[in-house]
This record gives sequence, structure tokens and C-alpha cells, in this order.
Amino acid sequence: MTFIEYLMSQFGIGEPIFIKQIQYESYSRPWIFKELKKLVNSGTLKRFARGVYYFPEKMPFGEVPLNAWEMAVQHFITDGNEVYGYVAGFSLLNLSGLSTQVPNFLEVATNKESTRVRDIRIGYQRVRAHRSRTTVTKENFKTLQLLELMSIMNPADLDETEQFLLRKFVKASGATRGSIRRYVKFFPDRAAKNLILTGAIYRIQ
Repeated sequence: MTFIEYLMSQFGIGEPIFIKQIQYESYSRPWIFKELKKLVNSGTLKRFARGVYYFPEKMPFGEVPLNAWEMAVQHFITDGNEVYGYVAGFSLLNLSGLSTQVPNFLEVATNKESTRVRDIRIGYQRVRAHRSRTTVTKENFKTLQLLELMSIMNPADLDETEQFLLRKFVKASGATRGSIRRYVKFFPDRAAKNLILTGAIYRIQ
């Protein structure tokens, strides 16, 4: 299997190719970098951002570029199978409907970041990545995201509509008293306090 056949079989057209994911036989990293550069120079492969490439999908109107938002989500939150992060901070307030202010960056908490917080750019998408307070998994990310929301919101600011949206968010989280007890220790005391002040804790079984 040639290098390009390997890339196509592993990643396909229109999907991000992260250099760190490439494991082609026993070839060295310098060799892989050299081959990637050849494919880019020939127009076969496109460079999306540092360390990220893709085979462009060709349409009658031209080539379809990668979606930077989807790229950021795949890199920091989920690959569609495993979950290793969640939306946090200002982005979470907007996602929940508790703020109408649209942030100009995607804020996440993720297992993929080792520093406390770092601003990163993926294509045109700016990401503010926070090191997760504890390991994020498919089973706990909704509970962690709920606790994150409780730690950054101000109950006194909520109007009637926002209170309704908060109740919907709590219900959708699927959090249980057990999961809250297990993970609340990783968050500021404000999270537990706001669970009570908003009445959210009484809606959790």
C-alpha cells in the first residue's frame, strides 16, 4: 500500500488528517513530512493548518474546504465515538441560552490540553482550551458541563425565559444525584451553591 493509499483508506476525502495520527509502516516522521509536502505541492492534498491536512472534496463549483468549527469540535470535544471535552465558559452560556452574547471564540474544557488555559487557532476558528478539571468521558461529560454552567452563571440575573431554558438544560444533562456528588468536588463551591439557588438540584433524581 502506497502512502497516499494509506492516507485515503485511513482518513478519506474531506476529513482532517492530523500528523500525529499518521502511523505508516516504520517510516520516520521526517519522511512523512517530506511526503506530505510533495502531495501538497502537487495539489493532491491541502494544508488546513499547522499539522492538519485533508483531501479536498471536489464539487462542480470547486473544492469544499474543511469546516473550522467542526475541526475544533473533533479535535477538542469528540470524534463522533469517544468524548474528551465539552463546551465551556462563555460558549456554554450562549449554548444554554443564558446569554445572547455570541463569543468570537469557542471555549472548551478538554483532556487534550495539558496547560491550564491556552488560546489556539484552527484555521479561522479561535479556540480557548482549558485543561479539564477531571477526565472527561462519554459517560460524564453532560454532568461536568452542567457543573461548569453552575460555576459560571449568576442566578440573580436570570429572567423567566432563562429560568425555563436552564430547567431544560438540567433535564437534558441526565445528571443524577450520584453523578453530582461524584464530580462536584472538582468545581468551585459556587457550583454546588447555584445548584441549590436555582432549584436545579431538586429536579435531579
